[in-house]
Amino acid sequence: MKHAVPLAVASLCFAAVIAFAVPRPAQAVTCANGVYRAGCAGPNGAAVVHKAPAPPQTVHCANGVYRAGCAGPNGAAVIRKYP
Repeated sequence: MKHAVPLAVASLCFAAVIAFAVPRPAQAVTCANGVYRAGCAGPNGAAVVHKAPAPPQTVHCANGVYRAGCAGPNGAAVIRKYP
């Protein structure tokens, strides 16, 4: 009876060490959104989505009585007309 309590405590500690020492599979999911692709990778594989190309950028030009110039995606260029 004298050795029963320490033996029970030791066996419980051994069981706890075995339960926490066994590696478990990861269940994490990682997602990314890049310039060309977007997708997620998880424990069952990966899914990748290809993005559509960007629409073409347009430039608008005008020729008025007082000013002429163009305005595009990077700014505007204006030419003043003097009478």
